[in-house]
Amino acid sequence: MQRKIKQNKKEYLKRLDKTVEEIKKLPLHKIDEEVRFLKKAFDIAYKNDIFSLYKFDKNTQEKLKLKLFSILTPYSGNLSFLAIQILAANSIMAKNDFKRRKYFFNKKCGIAINHLRSNKTHVRAKKYKNGYLLNGVLTWASGYKIFDKLLIGFHFENKEYEVLASFEKSKSFKILETPKTFVGQGLNTINVYLENFFVKDINIVSANSIGNYTKNKSLSKTVHYALYGIALGAIDKLDSHTLKNSSKIKLKDIKKRFLNSTNGQELDNLRVELFDLTQNIITTGMVLNGGKSILHNSHLQRYYKEIIMFNSNGLNAPIKNLFLNKFTQV
Repeated sequence: MQRKIKQNKKEYLKRLDKTVEEIKKLPLHKIDEEVRFLKKAFDIAYKNDIFSLYKFDKNTQEKLKLKLFSILTPYSGNLSFLAIQILAANSIMAKNDFKRRKYFFNKKCGIAINHLRSNKTHVRAKKYKNGYLLNGVLTWASGYKIFDKLLIGFHFENKEYEVLASFEKSKSFKILETPKTFVGQGLNTINVYLENFFVKDINIVSANSIGNYTKNKSLSKTVHYALYGIALGAIDKLDSHTLKNSSKIKLKDIKKRFLNSTNGQELDNLRVELFDLTQNIITTGMVLNGGKSILHNSHLQRYYKEIIMFNSNGLNAPIKNLFLNKFTQV
């Protein structure tokens, strides 16, 4: 059994290396800006089956996830952001036994469930024969025209549900104006207005007590892995040996601590610390690089934008307060 796991890990790492070699041929700075290039990169990764971590046991999943983001993120933060989405969808599907699980595992699935962490209902439902009618707004659904399915969160009778549906415009699935941001424009992030949008019972993935998503999210290290990957990429592009060596030592220390932690509060603190370190590495590198840093295709400029994208993902009140308290401390 152990030999088979090692063999499967080895095969996975080969597919990951193959993915990177193919993605390196794309204009990396344009993957941040244009959905067509990000779609090409995502399709390469999907074709090489690097998002099927659910096939491994939990410990192996975490090790491979760290490897995935360490290798992938330096080349494209946008692609890694989409990786977070599909890995989350796959993980949720793997934990739940529902009728069409096998079917949806073969699809490109994004997520629109972060609103479940709120203490109020954003998407409400009415029960009908064979399904539910949903009404409300899905905010910040990334990967429109890249993902073909979307995992949607909604409330019904004091429970939070997750259901899979097609990620495409229709009369009841209305695409609102895409938020214009200076970072991650290639993600094609949209808001969606659901107006009597029907979802089928057979596509329900889970039904849990309200608060279940927030509880599970608090122990996730995925954003830590992504920030760590950006830091690795930035360190590789530093010109100063002094800055490079010091950055490696500090990053290795934080990596050791977040890998060993199983405490939600500690992980939140380490996320703040990791963001600060990554930001300082990038900004110091940009200062030492001088005028080169303002070039449109500068690696450090791209990393600077991407840390904002990752650190804005999945923020809750406790993490926001940690940032505020850290800043206001005398």
